[in-house]
Amino acid sequence: MLLSAEAFTQDIEIEVDDCGPLGRGELGVVFSLKPHGSGVSYFAKGPAMEVCMNLTRAKRVIGYEEPYCKNYQPVHPQECSYIKVFVIKDYIFE
Repeated sequence: MLLSAEAFTQDIEIEVDDCGPLGRGELGVVFSLKPHGSGVSYFAKGPAMEVCMNLTRAKRVIGYEEPYCKNYQPVHPQECSYIKVFVIKDYIFE
């Protein structure tokens, strides 16, 4: 039996501090986590206006992280060591 790469990922729950547009193809968003100034940032897929609105309105966001260079070509090879993509699975608004 073959397992997908997603079978090995672990969902995490995050709180978003700030969000803005990113111009890297389908990765339209860059956002940072609470607490403010924590230094943790992610790229995410989708149109910035829609995704940022949901990310900043949600109390929590559920998803998983994956290395940027798993599916994308870096501008510089060092990006592989510090850029991560957050794959959004669900928004919790309550």
